[in-house]
Amino acid sequence: MKTKKASIEAFLSHDTIAMAGYSHNPKKFGHEVFKTLKEKSIKVLPVNPKGGVTKSGDIVYESLESLPVDVKTLLVVTPKEQTDIVVEKAHELGFTHIWVQQMSGTPRTEELLEKFPHAVSKECILKFTNPTGVHKFHWWLSKTFGFLPK
Repeated sequence: MKTKKASIEAFLSHDTIAMAGYSHNPKKFGHEVFKTLKEKSIKVLPVNPKGGVTKSGDIVYESLESLPVDVKTLLVVTPKEQTDIVVEKAHELGFTHIWVQQMSGTPRTEELLEKFPHAVSKECILKFTNPTGVHKFHWWLSKTFGFLPK
């Protein structure tokens, strides 16, 4: 599956994004993505089987099933061994827009993503949400050498 610019734009056009793979540990990537997206004023609903509450007071949903029913956009930032299960469940629940963070997918993930009307994979979401720091440099490199999705 090749990610298209239109799928990225469609994903980012949603007001609320669920995020499977949130971590309470500030040293983990799932925590950093959540924090960075919130700082960019994106409403993110974190999902982690342990549930709980974030330091900023947001409810951490224990499963995709426990999310509000109107949320149909999902960012997957899970370890590879969990990703396919999450993607299958998202399809079963009727999610329409899905983004599997680069390095989180498997070859099977790519096959599963074909079922979604709008899917993004093998891309870092932080590169496409007003990037700063290393993500801005990564975006610039991708643009300069023609690797941004078209």
